[in-house]
Amino acid sequence: MRWPYHFIDLTDEQKLLRRESLDTFANVAQLSAVVPLLVVQLAFGFSRLSRRWQSQKDFDPPSSPYLKNGSLRPWNGFRIGSVFYRKVQWWMGEEQRLGDVEGTRGRVLFALTWLVWLFWLCFVQTGDDYLHLTKRFGIIAASQLPCHYLLAIKSPYSPFQYLTGKSHETLNVYHRLLGKAITFLLYLHAIFYVNFYVQKSLLISKLQELYVLCGIFALVAFKVISIPPHKYKSYRIFYTIHITLASLLLPFLFFHVSHLRIYLYESGAIYLCHTLLRSYATTTISGTIKTIPTGTGHDDLIEITIPTSQHTTTAFQPILTYRTAQHTYLSLSRSPLARSINSNPFTLASLPSIDNELRFYARVHAGNTAALAKAAAAATHSPTNDLTLTLEGPYGVQTHPDRLLTYDRILLVAGGIGATFVVPLYRQLLTDLSPSPGSYRREKVRFIWAVRSAEEKAWALPEEGKDGEGLGERAEVFVTGSTGASEREGGGGAGAEEGEEAIELQERTGLLADGSRSQEIHDGSESNGRLHTGRPDLHAVVGETFSHGASERVAVVVCGPKSLSRDLRREVGRWVVGQGREVWFWEESFGT
Repeated sequence: MRWPYHFIDLTDEQKLLRRESLDTFANVAQLSAVVPLLVVQLAFGFSRLSRRWQSQKDFDPPSSPYLKNGSLRPWNGFRIGSVFYRKVQWWMGEEQRLGDVEGTRGRVLFALTWLVWLFWLCFVQTGDDYLHLTKRFGIIAASQLPCHYLLAIKSPYSPFQYLTGKSHETLNVYHRLLGKAITFLLYLHAIFYVNFYVQKSLLISKLQELYVLCGIFALVAFKVISIPPHKYKSYRIFYTIHITLASLLLPFLFFHVSHLRIYLYESGAIYLCHTLLRSYATTTISGTIKTIPTGTGHDDLIEITIPTSQHTTTAFQPILTYRTAQHTYLSLSRSPLARSINSNPFTLASLPSIDNELRFYARVHAGNTAALAKAAAAATHSPTNDLTLTLEGPYGVQTHPDRLLTYDRILLVAGGIGATFVVPLYRQLLTDLSPSPGSYRREKVRFIWAVRSAEEKAWALPEEGKDGEGLGERAEVFVTGSTGASEREGGGGAGAEEGEEAIELQERTGLLADGSRSQEIHDGSESNGRLHTGRPDLHAVVGETFSHGASERVAVVVCGPKSLSRDLRREVGRWVVGQGREVWFWEESFGT
């Protein structure tokens, strides 16, 4: 089969028609992003309709033979469709890796489908014009830049977050996958042009022109930006390089060719809005930091406490908008550049409306947490023990408590410091379901927490005072006593640290595993939760959760080591795939 494209000399009129075709298909590539957003809205509508119908609990056909044979057929068909939809949705949520990007099957399949769509737009109606195809690769890639920058916005004001209901951490996977698609198209654009220059003996002269050099810089920048964080010795280096090149990319492309500038203006406006939104969400405030020994001899915790009462008289009060399960980027008060590089996310571990304070916990590693611990030690000699901190947020989904209340059964699972995300949800649920310990409504909740030492649970499940009353009634703590493993896996609840290569909430793999039954310790502290030794038997825990009735809708929330989420999802999947049970499974993690 012969190569269909050739070098063609065009008239000025033909060049104008080619330019119009290039602009048209680039606009189609950009505007087509509306289609998946509409599909998401349709999926939301189907999900709401399915939940509304199932809430009627009318699965059992009535005694009338007429109704059995006739009027229920449409509803039975809808039920079968709902079960099939849930199974497909679960399958799409399984882990999948595409190169250096780890996501779900659904996200990876969507990214591949989108790449095929963009690739088709590069070829359609190009005829046999080699330069038309070459230019099409470049302008289609540039048309995706505004969407790429939109997906990077952390603020809840992001249109993608608003329309999809997804957090920045979820959308960041699409951001990285789209970045790979853009880089692939730009590589083809550059390779085809180099071939053209070589064939026409123009390579040396073109390499001396500014617009070509700007294009080469942009291509190299995209390649460096696409390198995943774990390939760097330090996450701080990755973040600095990533932000710097993302900022320089647009000016260099501006001087590359003028036809791209409409997309660069859009991307620049989005970049500016993102910067302003981050500044708008940043607050400088006083707080206290103290170190909490964990009893393991290493990896102590730091507790950061910020009273909300000190900002009740200010006109702008972002600190008062924090809600359960959200997070903030926290650091010592520094210059904006130093703060941007050295801050990392901390999950809110308190209930601001009840506790009247923001409280955060994290393990002390290198980087930001080490600086916070050092500042805390120095502040002990000051009269007030206060430190000036900078908070950027709140970020993350704030609808978890309300959504959990719509389910018949709730299973919360945490590993180590991953409880900073789960414990506030647990407390909020107990309060919303019933303020009285021992009530029937509280029985719908179960909280499983694996820690390395019994001392680690003290910050979350106090034994004394009003906070401890009834808090542990639906909680079970498993003390694994594992301290020897050195390998760490990603978790959720705080940010990347220098030298740790990912996430503050990383825990040793010995914390959690399935298939090992625990042995209960009778320590006389039943009011503070049942205490066990060994690892939680996830198979038994999940089986007991789903044993209360086939019509019950179950919510499962997990935060901790990746091994925990993987094992728990496998156990829950048996009930979704095998029996078509309706499950909402949320894994909280902070991707890099």
